[in-house]
Amino acid sequence: MEMVMTWFFFYWITAFVAVTMGYHRYWSHREGKRSVAFEWVTLTLGLFLGIFKPVGWIGVHRLHHKYTDTHLDPHSPAHNKWNVIFSDWSDTKIPTSIVRDVLSNKRILFFQKYGKYLIWPVIIFSPYTILLGYIGMATLNYFGHKDGKPVDRWWISILAPLEGFHKDHHDGL
Repeated sequence: MEMVMTWFFFYWITAFVAVTMGYHRYWSHREGKRSVAFEWVTLTLGLFLGIFKPVGWIGVHRLHHKYTDTHLDPHSPAHNKWNVIFSDWSDTKIPTSIVRDVLSNKRILFFQKYGKYLIWPVIIFSPYTILLGYIGMATLNYFGHKDGKPVDRWWISILAPLEGFHKDHHDGL
């Protein structure tokens, strides 16, 4: 039990720093100015959650906000339930215009190019955090919306750190 709690604690802190503070708030929503060290940390920790193509994650999230709960929303479970799990890790249909700002960042470009290689040690030594990362994002994407609208559900924050107030987040933008 202690080992499970240790893995979960590591996952939660990693997800909070990498996704909540990094990929979500800083990279996707351009909140605040951060140091180069912060950028390296968030991108590196993102590997522990299975994020090895940052442009895809950022672009999909921006499209999610632009087209919330429509057929164009990459997260919307309304037209494809698998989107809630896999949409964050794909960058195949991201318009350049929506990610132009991050495409000029050297650290983003480094992880975009080499992430598929850098993730292998994580897959071998920390597969549980990647699994929890997929479960956390799928939980948020699936249960964070109801009847075509974002909703707040505090318990989502257990698996997607501090992201359970999804309606409040959408309303605030």
